[in-house]
Amino acid sequence: MLFKNGFDLQPKLSEYINRSQRLFIFSPYIKLKTLKTLIDGQKNVKAVFVRWETKDIILGASDLEIYPYLKSKGILLFRNSRLHLKAYLDEYKNCFLTTANISSRALNLPPYSRYNYEIGTLVEDLAIEDRLYFQIIESESVLITDNIYNQLIDQLPEKKREFPNEDDFDFKFESPDKDFLISSLPMTYSVETLFRIYMDTEFVNEVELNCALHDLAIYKIPLGLPSSKFREKLVDAFFSHRFIECFLENLKGSNEIYFGTAKEWIHKNCTDSPTPRKWEITENIQILYRWIVKLGSGKYAVDRPNYSERLFKV
Repeated sequence: MLFKNGFDLQPKLSEYINRSQRLFIFSPYIKLKTLKTLIDGQKNVKAVFVRWETKDIILGASDLEIYPYLKSKGILLFRNSRLHLKAYLDEYKNCFLTTANISSRALNLPPYSRYNYEIGTLVEDLAIEDRLYFQIIESESVLITDNIYNQLIDQLPEKKREFPNEDDFDFKFESPDKDFLISSLPMTYSVETLFRIYMDTEFVNEVELNCALHDLAIYKIPLGLPSSKFREKLVDAFFSHRFIECFLENLKGSNEIYFGTAKEWIHKNCTDSPTPRKWEITENIQILYRWIVKLGSGKYAVDRPNYSERLFKV
């Protein structure tokens, strides 16, 4: 069934948002006033994705001010200049798709006499290929931080002056933090688990499936590869990831790293804000150890001298 703007699109979308468990919002253009009206009071929104091309900001199609608002609510904001779809995903399992951006005119919220003609619909039980598509978008998006936000604010006056004279230009900013987020580490319990889900699409629960899709997206593994190509591509992508490369630098010299030292290094070098507490990353390190050993083809091993796990070069 299609929901129509000016009739039932906004009420149906609001109903969907209210009953969602963990909501991820994708919208190229977002106006602060409409976003507040749409999600104020909601505690289930986990992340928002916006396009934020330079022209979008200059022409007022999107507001930079959504960042401090979302930050105050503990909601992550990502920028992806290729974003054009509009979707609301509940736990990456089902999806409210719409043609409408988050603006008064597009959603008739607050009411707007000359609202756009927009439609929307609800899609239940997304296929694995569909979920992976959104995970890929997330993995290729840039997490907005105070540092990046301030860079954009600083460049905006100059870009406004350049606007009449340039056909195509963009903000320039550095985003060194992305590869060192805890979420850029593998999440699937083991490589064997990932392989089982990849080859047979068999999974125990939604958490296991979402972890697998996260890893396929992070390491850019397309669906449909034979087992040998799957492993080859995964090994290459895993060991060439900056977080993994830098972590393994700890093994130079002594050829070993104990669990406590690994936890201290990851806690110190991760760029999450706020920084997770050390006990919260214990499972991440256990998974990381398993992946390094399995994909290292005999180059690495783990033992437990003195009651502490040790990763070492064989």
